[in-house]
Amino acid sequence: MKTPALTSLARTWIALLALAAAAVAAAPAQAAFPGTPGPIAYSHGFSSETETTGGIYIHGPRQSQAPVSLTSDPGDQSPSYSADGQKIVFSGNRDAGSHNSLHLYVMNADGSGVTALTSGEENRDLNPSFSPNGQKVVFDRMVGFGHPHIFIVNVDGSGLHALTEGAYSDYDPTFAPNGRWIAFTSNRDHDVRTDRSDIFSMRPDGSNQRVLIDGPRNESEPDIAPDGRSIAFASNRKPGNNIYVARADGSHVRQLTHSPECHHRECFFSPSWAPDGKHIAFLGLRRSSSDLQVMRSDGSHLSDFTETGTEEEGYGSSTGPPSWGVRAR
Repeated sequence: MKTPALTSLARTWIALLALAAAAVAAAPAQAAFPGTPGPIAYSHGFSSETETTGGIYIHGPRQSQAPVSLTSDPGDQSPSYSADGQKIVFSGNRDAGSHNSLHLYVMNADGSGVTALTSGEENRDLNPSFSPNGQKVVFDRMVGFGHPHIFIVNVDGSGLHALTEGAYSDYDPTFAPNGRWIAFTSNRDHDVRTDRSDIFSMRPDGSNQRVLIDGPRNESEPDIAPDGRSIAFASNRKPGNNIYVARADGSHVRQLTHSPECHHRECFFSPSWAPDGKHIAFLGLRRSSSDLQVMRSDGSHLSDFTETGTEEEGYGSSTGPPSWGVRAR
């Protein structure tokens, strides 16, 4: 999806199409709106020798609850809830004649009423996030083989315009719960040779763009806590790829998961806060599986919500990045 460093979601989709198996490292950022925890939405795909199936699923919020299928198109991905829990925006390639494109769609939280939000033969629209009032959606778009940039659009499809531009890659946008700023990932600030991406902030009109979390390697996939005071994100600033939390101003970074390396061990991506701020859902990625996991916001009591795997031939199932919604009201 991006140029110098593909987002996890892009790696996920490429892996699913290729193999599909499981290499899903993640990406969508999505706003964590305050409320009572409801279901966790995520994409799930399965590949056999003859076909690839999948779509958007919801699970929980309790581990004992069974997953429920909302859509049946294997191209559906990047789900994100509205602040009231009644709508889900997601990315997919449902448009006839646009097989190389990805567009945004909005549906009711039960999977009904799917409507297209964006279009374009060469556009790849990913990682959507609702504004707190539900009237706008921010997302990243790559046109052809260019750099992805942040766009915003009204929920009726009008008012589409870019918030960022330039010869760099901007992606993974998410609204703060108060709607006053947007966090996103960009590769525009190379402090050292190994620095590939940092987390930035800007106002909803694209102004006041500045570095928020500046790391030595890859800082990405920001998700702002429902109280607006903390940011969860993924980083490989230490060996492996893990989930971290920082204050909203980027200070006091704390590591929550502790994978030492990604080749033989599990790595972690795509954090998503629970609406009450007490837990974080995220993606665990192994060489041949990807799982939805949940831990407390201090990094304790980690548990697997899904277990997926891949056969030696390369066929199997994979789980995509989560979005934790509020209980619909």
